[in-house]
Amino acid sequence: MIWASMPHKRVDGAFYKRDNGLASITMLVDPDIGLPYGKLPRLISAWLTREAKLTGSRELKLGRSFNEFVEKLGLSTSGGLRGDTSRLKMQATKLFSTTISLKAHQGQDFSYKNVALSDEGILRWGQKNSGGGSLWESTITLSEAFYRECMDYAVPFDLRVLHCLRSPLAIDLYLWLTWRMFILRRPALIPWDALRFQFGVGYATTPQGRAHFRAEFNRCLHDVHVLYPAARLSSERDGLRLLPSPPHVRALP
Repeated sequence: MIWASMPHKRVDGAFYKRDNGLASITMLVDPDIGLPYGKLPRLISAWLTREAKLTGSRELKLGRSFNEFVEKLGLSTSGGLRGDTSRLKMQATKLFSTTISLKAHQGQDFSYKNVALSDEGILRWGQKNSGGGSLWESTITLSEAFYRECMDYAVPFDLRVLHCLRSPLAIDLYLWLTWRMFILRRPALIPWDALRFQFGVGYATTPQGRAHFRAEFNRCLHDVHVLYPAARLSSERDGLRLLPSPPHVRALP
């Protein structure tokens, strides 16, 4: 998901594909449910990864009410069509129903990995007792493949930063940057074309489209850098230059 991100905006249909030049990611979902998009499924995915790492369990507890799950994510419990609760319920349903396929470009070889985020779940978001919550807790069981990804390859990040960033592109940049700085051992220059392949969904492959992407990328990068000032980087004519930097979240002793 860091290498090739989810849609930024609503995508019609049940199929979505991104290619960053090194690998492609395909998302499939029930057409009646639709594909996840925007900030909220990114926040949910990050929370799932963090919760699996903290608890060491495939079965995650979402709470005895939907508002409790909203509060776990650090969101507002306001209702209405534009409120966090209404949009979160819709995006959670989309995300939990999605299957992801990753294919690596390795010459004549064919390398792939299919991952569903969850094997099963019980979301008791419509049942309430006299106290306002459900008698039973809502749970989701991560698939073994996704759980192993969380445990073995999770990127150290600060969930509070994701709340501060409004743009899905900025969230993608932050998570990608924390990963790059976590493993970076020598300076690296990432060309603008490579960055556009990875992050530039929806931007035209024209000089104007490239200029628009670069401007939006730099705007979001500024927002990320304000929250992660220790990252040593510079936006240059040929691309983004990264220098070895302290990770945003330091490793445990």
